[in-house]
Amino acid sequence: MYRFFFAITLSVSLNCYAQTIIEGNVKSIDNIIVPYCSIGIKDTKLGTITDENGKYKFEIPNNLDNKEIVFSSIGYNNKIVSITDLQANPKIILDYKTTNLNEVVIKTNKMKEKVVGQKTRPFLTFSKMFDKNVPTIEQGSFFPVYQKTKLKSYNYHIIPSSKFKEITLKLNIYSIKNNVPDQSLLDENIIYKTSTTGWQNIDLSKYKLVFNHLDKIAITLQLVDYKPLEDTEFIFGLSAKKTLSKNLLFRYQSQGIWESSEGGFISNLKISYTKNKDEKNLTEEDNSTDNTNTADNSETKTLIEVITNKEKALKTSYGKSMDGKYIDLGNAKIYYEEYGKGHPLIFLHGNNGSISDFYQQIPFFSKYYHVIAIDTRGQGKSTDLTKEDYTYEEFADDLYKVIQHLNFEKMSIIGWSDGGNTGLIFNSQHPELVNKLVTIGANLNPSGVSEYFINDLKKQISENEAGNQRLIKLMLNHPDITSKQLIHITNPVLIIAGSDDVIKEEHSKEIQKLIQNSELEIIPNATHYIPFEQPKKLNELIFEFLRK
Repeated sequence: MYRFFFAITLSVSLNCYAQTIIEGNVKSIDNIIVPYCSIGIKDTKLGTITDENGKYKFEIPNNLDNKEIVFSSIGYNNKIVSITDLQANPKIILDYKTTNLNEVVIKTNKMKEKVVGQKTRPFLTFSKMFDKNVPTIEQGSFFPVYQKTKLKSYNYHIIPSSKFKEITLKLNIYSIKNNVPDQSLLDENIIYKTSTTGWQNIDLSKYKLVFNHLDKIAITLQLVDYKPLEDTEFIFGLSAKKTLSKNLLFRYQSQGIWESSEGGFISNLKISYTKNKDEKNLTEEDNSTDNTNTADNSETKTLIEVITNKEKALKTSYGKSMDGKYIDLGNAKIYYEEYGKGHPLIFLHGNNGSISDFYQQIPFFSKYYHVIAIDTRGQGKSTDLTKEDYTYEEFADDLYKVIQHLNFEKMSIIGWSDGGNTGLIFNSQHPELVNKLVTIGANLNPSGVSEYFINDLKKQISENEAGNQRLIKLMLNHPDITSKQLIHITNPVLIIAGSDDVIKEEHSKEIQKLIQNSELEIIPNATHYIPFEQPKKLNELIFEFLRK
């Protein structure tokens, strides 16, 4: 039921290449160190940055030894150096840039003030993580501005589950060209340090950032330094929300290609401005009231858990095995993978998920069973040619055709979330084929789901937000499993849910009550993501049930 929102933590690995390691420093023409100077190879993901003392270390694969390296820093002209020349002399001298101040002078009397962007943190957000090993990564958003604008402050939200003693961030501001960041609008570095999470305020008034003739700017952040907590893994991320517009900006390094994706950071810009007569008001963001810190922290912790596990899952071979196969159903191709030997055991993933979500279950159960992990129609590697709204009955019919193709006479099913709903329907339709059924976070109808989650789904539909609308509608309108259907289930069923699940506990109890030969397990300190959060306990629980 619960969609998998995650952000991707990015890193650069060069271990597969022979490397040239160059260490040096960057100074100005008058021998002043240049801290946080960006260093990169154009149109690649390779870059580094000088530290606060102007020193750098750059590891360059030997297959790029014919490329040129660009040194760029605010207030200085770019310097382009060949790798050969840099090896010969790693000490870089930058010339000061001449700035034309006439372009940014406006009258500041009678200016109005306004906050542009997201003023509060909505309940449902996701996290954009930073990699401590890649300080060149920039992430940020676009902001509309008036033709005559002065920047006063920038505010953004650090996810409460971040773990650090102190972080040092570099703020960048760019003009826009062809809908991507173009030239830096700064004459000096803006460096911000913090030891707290939640809302942050960067005072911009002292930098005299006054702009003429711009209708949009981009603001990004870089993690240029950090101090970890003792004996604690470093975590740092920014809060973001789902939107239809592509307002999430990203690039690996200063010479890399800008990328944008759907969504927007929880951030805002306080400005002073004067408006032309024909200039329209800037679009306001949703300023709904924040929820409690308790809910905020709980949700963020869950998101961190999902992000971490999704990343680990993607690094495995599950969901992209060389031995994976397709079954052509005419209007869809269903992808599946097989592992182990023994009694057939089907794995069905959740909404917007894939086979890889079971990366902590497949290796365990394949020791004892013939595991068949399936990507649901239109998800993972499975395709779908239909346009109609999805139903769980359709997914159950797909499963039946897969079973027919594989020629199984009897099998067991483990279904997580949507997969559990599909399992219940399939079991009621074909009781003769099911030995045992395990559902994790399943529901009989949308009334069994927390109201806040249903309201978020409705908001996504009404605002036509990013995402697979058919999958969102599926959760909003389905399933509709009746007590009459459950009567047909006579085989053993294990119903599992988390104590903090989006599936209401009373609803899970109702499912157990309606299925005559069933057991219920509510796992303490768990949400809808039990296979991620408590894999060992879950595996043991299911294994004990299956081998009875």
